[in-house]
Amino acid sequence: MSDLQDPNGKPVVDDKKTPSNADLPPYRQPEVASNSTKMPPWLLPVLAIMLVVGVLLGRYWGTNEAAGDEQVMTSSDTVSSTSEVDRVEQAVLSVETVTPSQDSIGNNLRADGTISPKDTANVSAKVNGVAIEQVLVEEGQQVKAGQVLAVFDSDAAEQQILQAEAEVAEAEATLANASADAARVLPLIDIDAISRQEADRYRTAELQARAALQASKARLSNQKLNLNNSQVIAPVSGIISKKMAEVGMVSAGEPLFTIIKNGILEWQADIDPKLIGEVTVGTPVRVSLPNNQSVMGQVSRIAPTADNNRQITIYASLNKDPAARSGMYQTGEFLLGSASAQTIPNAAIVSNDGYDYVMLVTDIKTQGGKTLGRIRQQRVTLGERLGDKVAVTEPLPADSRLVKQGGSFLNDGDLVRVVDDNTAQQAQVATDAAQAPL
Repeated sequence: MSDLQDPNGKPVVDDKKTPSNADLPPYRQPEVASNSTKMPPWLLPVLAIMLVVGVLLGRYWGTNEAAGDEQVMTSSDTVSSTSEVDRVEQAVLSVETVTPSQDSIGNNLRADGTISPKDTANVSAKVNGVAIEQVLVEEGQQVKAGQVLAVFDSDAAEQQILQAEAEVAEAEATLANASADAARVLPLIDIDAISRQEADRYRTAELQARAALQASKARLSNQKLNLNNSQVIAPVSGIISKKMAEVGMVSAGEPLFTIIKNGILEWQADIDPKLIGEVTVGTPVRVSLPNNQSVMGQVSRIAPTADNNRQITIYASLNKDPAARSGMYQTGEFLLGSASAQTIPNAAIVSNDGYDYVMLVTDIKTQGGKTLGRIRQQRVTLGERLGDKVAVTEPLPADSRLVKQGGSFLNDGDLVRVVDDNTAQQAQVATDAAQAPL
């Protein structure tokens, strides 16, 4: 095929060989690309450059992100590890441990009883119808035999004494006159100057005068006795336990004072008849008193019969103690001997829900220069108390390590650091040796 050119220089298409687009049917029409979708030739290099830059940036960002994630993971692991260490350090407490010990504890029989006077004396008035003028003693006061406790009004008694003395004087005068008459008249009977009947009358008058004098003297003695009885006198030495006398009271025969003879008190305790064989006369007793005090004594007698509650009453005389008072209901012990028992410090006991426990330190081992152990809570049954220790009725193993104090802050399974006195001393010795000059 050849191209022809017209005189204007434009190519001429051979119509015979190449049909025009107009001559072609519609479905044979060629697709004409729009100028808006045609890619400029310079765009391809630009896209290639952007692709390379994107790949490089992607690699850079991926590397930084991986490093950041690794740093975050490392930081998270560090925080988690630090938190775990902190948690362990907070759970580990420093404690001191002790081991159970064997002590001698009394084999005692406990009982409850009342402190009562051993012997008492009731002091009543010996006069009636007379008011009390003075009360000279008070309850709890020590008195001696013959000491004046109270004084009644004595004015009336003194007046009666004066009257009785006058009657005695009158009776003496009457007797003297009768005696004189008899002495003057009776000799006349020998000369029959008087009749025998008249002589008997003089003799009778003298005898009556003498009897009247005796009666007057008896009344005087009685009035003096009433005067003496206006003073209430202590019949025995002891302690005033009760005072009913008051100033102005008129005596009617009731007791005015009660005295504990010699101030001796006794403890009256009831025990089961099955245990009576363990207690004998002379068995020592110790009775508790307020403020952690106690008073000693010994069994003085045992009741021969049981009371209404089928109990046997034992009476124990107590030593004198100002803290002991009649009427006190106190717990005491019959000291039957002593026995060896395992004891632990009171501070090691942890009470919870009505039960008693100790915190045992088990699985003791040394790690990182520290002695560590695991807490195991052990329930115990307590017996007699001995000062700052208490007996354990079911003994623990002799080599048990117990938390000395502060066990209430621990739980079963806690990890603790054991710091004993000997450990601390050894550490101090090692420190001093390290600091000593060579």
